[in-house]
Amino acid sequence: MINELNLLKEWQERLGLQDWAITLKINCKQEDLSNPEWQGENNWVSSIKCSTIKIVSPEVHGDDRILKFDFEKTLVHELLHLKFSLLDITDRTYESVVVDDLRHQLIDDLARALVMAKRGETKRKLNCNKLKDMSLED
Repeated sequence: MINELNLLKEWQERLGLQDWAITLKINCKQEDLSNPEWQGENNWVSSIKCSTIKIVSPEVHGDDRILKFDFEKTLVHELLHLKFSLLDITDRTYESVVVDDLRHQLIDDLARALVMAKRGETKRKLNCNKLKDMSLED
């Protein structure tokens, strides 16, 4: 857990989130999250800058997905939700759902790009075995 807490501190500083009180729960099970397909989840209260981030264990994520589990990318993704939290829309109209989906995709793209830049990577890593399996199903 020490490495995970160090990553949390590092990315809080990189993203300017030092004033947020963040609790990190790692190695969660799928039933600990609102959606079992998610790798992580963040519940926050913007007005008091408090957040609880839950991230599944690599074993729960499994090896049969197109994108392999990446703890750091998932952590950055969840932290970016805090940066975008002031833009949250509480109504559930069709338009707000579309905007929420687009924002979520943007957050994921930013998280991946930031982590890749830190690691000096330039290409997105995909689980090629899963892609082969999918093409066989078509």
